[in-house]
Amino acid sequence: MQSLTLTGAVAAFCLLAVALVAPAQSQGGAQDYPQRPIRLVVGYAPGGSTDIFSRILGSHMTQNWGQQVVVDNRSGASAQIATDIVAKAPPDGYTLLVTPSGTHTANVSLFKKLPYDTVKDFAPVTLFGWVTNMIVTHPSTPVSTLQELIQLAKSKPGELTYATSSAGSVGHLSAELLNSLAGIKIVHVPYKGGGPALTAIASNEISIMFAALPSASPFIQAKRIKPIAVTSPKRSPVLPDVPTVAESGLPGLAVREWYGVLAPAKTPVAVIDKLNAEIVRIIRKPEVEARFAELGTDVVGNTPREFAKQIDSDIRMWAKVIKEAGIQGN
Repeated sequence: MQSLTLTGAVAAFCLLAVALVAPAQSQGGAQDYPQRPIRLVVGYAPGGSTDIFSRILGSHMTQNWGQQVVVDNRSGASAQIATDIVAKAPPDGYTLLVTPSGTHTANVSLFKKLPYDTVKDFAPVTLFGWVTNMIVTHPSTPVSTLQELIQLAKSKPGELTYATSSAGSVGHLSAELLNSLAGIKIVHVPYKGGGPALTAIASNEISIMFAALPSASPFIQAKRIKPIAVTSPKRSPVLPDVPTVAESGLPGLAVREWYGVLAPAKTPVAVIDKLNAEIVRIIRKPEVEARFAELGTDVVGNTPREFAKQIDSDIRMWAKVIKEAGIQGN
């Protein structure tokens, strides 16, 4: 785990990430971009929130640019496999990473050594949305509130389990925060994506999960899982009857998660700007914004520099949380 004292340099690197290109590169390549298929690399199995967002973006990018945009699911190793592929890809805008905030900003503190540098190897494109996360369980689980879950966990120490899309995900960090704040021990069972993890909950193989609403919504609608509380500051318009964790007595468990797009470092600034403009235009289309709202997602679409600042903020935040809670990568 990296020391918090090492993160001071992160801010400077993040703010410079979008400018790590040679002057000659920054002026070329964008006018005719794209001229061939684009790959959106996802560090999780199909069916999870990252995969859902990638396919929405890819479909519209294909329609608008006339070039095939392919979603490439490379699950495993807490999204390190997918992230490393993009870190080492040619910096030409044809290989991009679609990622949630958790693994991208927490892995640097969870693991002693990564095959890439979280900041220096990437050029932020845009943070396209904030997502509602929630605690879910199987309908047969004898709890309906967060406090009832805590009491059940206390009565059965070490017997309850929680599923995650991977180690280092926001779900993993949130569950360990719950363990720390409530003084309980629910055991971690990592999967290779939100889809497989939710299937395990729906099959009653796992006790609970901190799930993202986009991937959990179909399971909730089919009554295959039940939500207990949302981790957002306010109740979700999609699930207005589900209380927040603060309302449920644990305000320290309020955690939000973003999703964004990154390119390899040294990708020409002009290409980054073109990608940014295209993705922002797509997510602000009324039909896409409506679809995101159905998925419990607030559309953002910020600038590369603003996204870099958010990455820096989250790296420092999770470093503190991980150190204080004693969380370790699997």
